[in-house]
Amino acid sequence: MDNSRAFGEAVVEAIERSDSRVAILASGSLSHRFQDDGSPEQSMFDISREFYRQVDLKVLELWQAGRFDLFTAMLPEYAQACQGEGGMHDTVMLLGALGWDQYQGPVDIVTDYFPSSGTGQCNVIFEVPGFCRAGVKSPRKQGPK
Repeated sequence: MDNSRAFGEAVVEAIERSDSRVAILASGSLSHRFQDDGSPEQSMFDISREFYRQVDLKVLELWQAGRFDLFTAMLPEYAQACQGEGGMHDTVMLLGALGWDQYQGPVDIVTDYFPSSGTGQCNVIFEVPGFCRAGVKSPRKQGPK
């Protein structure tokens, strides 16, 4: 995970040296274990384990509460126990760019948490106040569901 964090930090260094407008998009999921049995149609809207759902929901609460110190401390175990997609290196790179456990920006939960084919999904925006346009209001929903 150290290399992925360093990559995220390098991305933000490059952004800071640029005068371009930039958005960072990270794609992944929370828990990521596909269903063991059944067709995709049968498991389309299911989570593979209730444990994964509960941990995912706790993670969203931590993000909303700004507890990135606690989240980054538990991230390696979370990635392993809940089978995070790609070892959750996408999340590690993003948090590296955001300042890791020091991130203090708002977390905008755009969609409710939803299961898909056994995995846990949610769309989230991590804003960086120092880099965002002032006065632009988000029409998105706020807060975890």
